[in-house]
Amino acid sequence: MTDEKPKTETDKTYKDIAFDATMTRQLQQLTLDNAQLKERNLFLESQYKLAQKQFEVANDVIETDLKAGLILKLVATTDYKRDTLETLKVEKLQEIDKAISMTKGGSPALFKPIRAGNDSQEGKLTIGDLYGKSRKQILEMGGSF
Repeated sequence: MTDEKPKTETDKTYKDIAFDATMTRQLQQLTLDNAQLKERNLFLESQYKLAQKQFEVANDVIETDLKAGLILKLVATTDYKRDTLETLKVEKLQEIDKAISMTKGGSPALFKPIRAGNDSQEGKLTIGDLYGKSRKQILEMGGSF
């Protein structure tokens, strides 16, 4: 029987000492890598926040420009007051512009108004009189285009 004593620090073999040294170097390298990654992460976060602010400013400029253009267009073509329009959001201004453009001849189907009869005619023509009639028949009835 051999008497084996438990290993103490002084009893470590060269293999154990080399292994511990390797692990210590790897731990030091990982700690250094971790610190570098944290620094890089902070830098990227600051760049992200800077880019986000720049996008917000650019978006505000574009939105303001679009809003100003819509307000000028609506003030020129409608009875809306500038002060009223300035309180609205861009989406609402676009809805109003779309509605106005459809009512002011902006729609693809343009209709010419028909006047039923004239002032000298005693009995005015009604929609029922005009419905289903040709242009020639309406003119014969006293209507005009």
